[in-house]
Amino acid sequence: MLELLVVATFFGYIYYLRNYADLRSKSEKEEAEFSPGVEMYRNGRFEEAYWYFDKKVKEKPKSCIAYLYRGLTQKGRGNVPEAFNDIQTAVSLDDEAFIAHLEFGKLYLEANDLETALSKFNKAITKAEETSPAPYHWRGQAYLKLNRETEAQEDFATEKRITEQSKSNGTAPRSSAPFLDKKLIASMVMVVFTSILVILVVKKAESVHLPYLVAVFSAIAIGFVEPHKGWLLALMQCIVVLSGYFLFTTQPETTSGRELENFSLYGSVILTFVASFLGGFMKRALNMQ
Repeated sequence: MLELLVVATFFGYIYYLRNYADLRSKSEKEEAEFSPGVEMYRNGRFEEAYWYFDKKVKEKPKSCIAYLYRGLTQKGRGNVPEAFNDIQTAVSLDDEAFIAHLEFGKLYLEANDLETALSKFNKAITKAEETSPAPYHWRGQAYLKLNRETEAQEDFATEKRITEQSKSNGTAPRSSAPFLDKKLIASMVMVVFTSILVILVVKKAESVHLPYLVAVFSAIAIGFVEPHKGWLLALMQCIVVLSGYFLFTTQPETTSGRELENFSLYGSVILTFVASFLGGFMKRALNMQ
């Protein structure tokens, strides 16, 4: 039964890492996946890019980015009504994708529907959270056409600031996120379960190998999931393991039993810290590729 619990926990972590540990948004993942077609579009090869994204739309009818870029290629081919329909679909599929709102606004701007364009650019700015200067640039253009010079200049100043920050940081600046977010809370819940598992293994194992193995794998997963906050999760796991062991379990009656559990317990605590740093290092190394 204990072995089954260990396997189930590790498979749970694998599922978690596969589906939730990637910090990119859904649209960012899709854009990376469709990079050959995106490159065709950016190089002005609209016909090739259109057929590429037309195929992707059929393969993945729920993909915001597939519809968005098919719409952009339609625009490049001069098919504005079709472009409008595709980009509208892209917005409906992923309301969080600021680039879809931005391109939707640009269509309205080109059609001289300035108020609608302005509302789309406002949405793009809200969703982008200052990660891109483009929404401010285009909203500034809309303000200029509406003869709202002061607001336009404010947007152009913000565009310049974000661009300069991006150059100095090497990446697009992001607005500060709360330390205690949903991802960290979910990870803390997982840590409670892995801590209980470590305690059970310490109590049931006939050698130190299985407790050490469980502690190492769970801690590597901790560091991988939260490369910057893994130290907090590792500390939490150590506290929960030690507290749970001393408060809710009974000590073995024999000296050999106590020594085995002590070696298993304290060794697991030490390995938790070491392995969490290893997991964080692995995640950062993967992100650099």
